[in-house]
Amino acid sequence: MIGPALAASAGAFLLAVTVGPALTAIQRALGLPASAKLWIFVAFLLPAVLAGLAGALIGRRWPVAVTLSAIALLVLGTLLTALAPGSGPLLLGRAMTGFGAGLAWGVTAVLVAQMGARRVWVAPLVGGVVGLALCLGPVAGTLLARSANWRLPFVLVVPVEVVALLVTAVSGIVVLIRRASPPAQPPPAPAA
Repeated sequence: MIGPALAASAGAFLLAVTVGPALTAIQRALGLPASAKLWIFVAFLLPAVLAGLAGALIGRRWPVAVTLSAIALLVLGTLLTALAPGSGPLLLGRAMTGFGAGLAWGVTAVLVAQMGARRVWVAPLVGGVVGLALCLGPVAGTLLARSANWRLPFVLVVPVEVVALLVTAVSGIVVLIRRASPPAQPPPAPAA
C-alpha cells in the first residue's frame, strides 16, 4: 500500500505544481504562446482520468505490475518534463506523468477498497497524504519558480518516485514469496 500511495501522492503533486506562477514561468522559459498554459494542464489531466479507470480495473488483478508501470511512467515523464527544451517534449512528459498518476490513483483506490476493516483508518491516511501533495504542489511550484527554476520541483519529486518504485518492487517480491511457499502445517499429534 505504501508504494502505490507514494506514487499517487507524487502524481497529485505533479498535477498541482503547474498551478499559478510556475505555469507562467514554464510558458516564458520555453517561449510558448499563452494558449500553451491550458494544454500543459490538459496534457496531464486527460490521460490521468482515462488511466485512473484503467488502473482501477486492471489493478484489481495485478496491483503490483500496474503500480510498477505507473511509477516507471511517472519517473520517465517527470524527467522528460524537467528537461524539456520545447513544447513537444514538455507536453509528452506531462501526458506520461498524467497517465502514470492516473494508473497509481486507480490502483490505490482499489487497494484501499480491499482493506476490509482497516479501510477505516487507511482511507483517511492515504487521502490526507494525497491532499497534502495537492496543497504542496502549487506552493512548491510558486516558491521554486520564483527563487530558482521552474524545473526544480519536477527534479525534486523524482527521488520520491524512485522510493515508491523500490517499495513497490520489494513488496511485490514479498507477496510472490509468500504465495510460493507452502502453508505451515501444524505439528503432528503425539501418538498415544
